[in-house]
Amino acid sequence: MENRCPQCGATLPRGVPAWVRQLTVGQIMTPSPVTLGPEDSLMRAGEVMRMRGIRRIPIVVADTLVGLLAEGDLKRAQPSTLSDSQEEFNRVMEGTPVSRIMIDKPITVTEETSLLEAARTLQGTKFGALPVVRQGRLVGIVTDTDLLRCLVDLVGQAG
Repeated sequence: MENRCPQCGATLPRGVPAWVRQLTVGQIMTPSPVTLGPEDSLMRAGEVMRMRGIRRIPIVVADTLVGLLAEGDLKRAQPSTLSDSQEEFNRVMEGTPVSRIMIDKPITVTEETSLLEAARTLQGTKFGALPVVRQGRLVGIVTDTDLLRCLVDLVGQAG
């Protein structure tokens, strides 16, 4: 019996090479990600996201992860520039710390976590990133973009 893709019906190859199943988060994560502190303003967070081209920022105190800020949460917290004045927008964004809207105690993984487990967690939770910790300290972040880059690399190498 052939395995078929449930989406498109294409015939799937038999099995996955064993080495692919052994890939870990540590092999594809973004090490030493950009971070902010819980007291940093929403304005600062928005500026960092725009300047760095990122959508999630781990929130740390002395390298210890305390939260995660997602771009979608930041956008939902912003006052509308259509209904409010620019001054009001700036006042709210500069006066509100990221701790007010960050995800407290986000789900984390370690460098040794399998890619399959991390991908299943992201798929099941609809999160776009998982902070990577070692002994309670933030050492990286694995994002949906990291997983897609890995998939593109693997499929591109397929013989």
